[in-house]
Amino acid sequence: MNIFLALFQTGKRGGKERDALAVADHLAARGHEVTLLTTTPDVSIPALRVVTLPRKGLSNHARARHFAKAVIRSAAAARPHALIAFERIPGADFFFAADAAMAPRLGGAGSFLPRKRTYRALERGVAGPSARTHVFFLTQRQRDDYAAIYGLDPARTTVLPPILHDERYRAVALPSERDRIRAQLNVPAQAVLAAAIAVQPKQKGVDRSLAALPAFPDLHLLVAGSSEDWIMTQARALEVADRVHVLPYADNVMALLSAADVLLHPARAEAAGQVIGEALLAGTPAIVSGICGYGDAVARSGAGVVLPEPFAADAYARAIANTLQRLPQMRAAAAAESRRLLSLQGRWLTVIADAVEQFAAANRQTT
Repeated sequence: MNIFLALFQTGKRGGKERDALAVADHLAARGHEVTLLTTTPDVSIPALRVVTLPRKGLSNHARARHFAKAVIRSAAAARPHALIAFERIPGADFFFAADAAMAPRLGGAGSFLPRKRTYRALERGVAGPSARTHVFFLTQRQRDDYAAIYGLDPARTTVLPPILHDERYRAVALPSERDRIRAQLNVPAQAVLAAAIAVQPKQKGVDRSLAALPAFPDLHLLVAGSSEDWIMTQARALEVADRVHVLPYADNVMALLSAADVLLHPARAEAAGQVIGEALLAGTPAIVSGICGYGDAVARSGAGVVLPEPFAADAYARAIANTLQRLPQMRAAAAAESRRLLSLQGRWLTVIADAVEQFAAANRQTT
């Protein structure tokens, strides 16, 4: 089968980009001819055909609109068996909802400005009552939010199993580097090491974790994935710079999580929070915002704390104190959750591929 995937850019390599390329790789491995429509041809999957579309527009919303139209034109000309969109593209057969619904952020003052109108139209085009696109959701909560806004028919939605990439499973099976990593960071033996994995540190609440650090003199914080100047500026202002360790780039995420005692993820925006699943896979408990979709796994397993919303610094401090007091029990719960996640390896990719193949087969029979 000939399957098209649409992804605006590949160079960023955030969660959505990694998910899209994993889906492409999996579909190619199942024998399909996979074509990626993108504005940036930077991909490294040998079996993947890449079509570069023009990057038009002077603003983000204009570029999103132009890309959606260009994708539909390309699909209309090539007539693939299925089109999977990782962006909001009205007319796509499938939409991978990598983030929360935009509609709640697009109302209020200025709701008729071009930016808000464009994003609202694009989202309604894939999730609205007249759309025919099948939507893959990361969590049940995310699907419920979309359903409340758009009245989505459950028959055209799928909630995916936890998304954890194969390289994370391979990494967690390697011998532990806990002692070596902590020694390299100069973390004292008696200290507790918390990890914050964040390409977008402000969005993921790194500043909130830094603000909590002075109350816990034996707590060190590893910030991996970003080196924005404000991180160490805030650490110095709080007089905790000697307990803050910044790694601007980290490809050994699982090793870092395994070396940590707890993940701190008090995010401001997070539809799911793949790093939460990665921490649990590594057997590391987590403290997460209530808005995080994968926080449900933390609450269900007892492997950490889910913060109430709206965020409150005193509640966060209490959660850290409670976790430090109960680390052995929480680590045991995280280890149990890790065993459960090991049994789900690759399940999310199988669910997507099965749905796409069933659609393509049914569509072929009716044409």
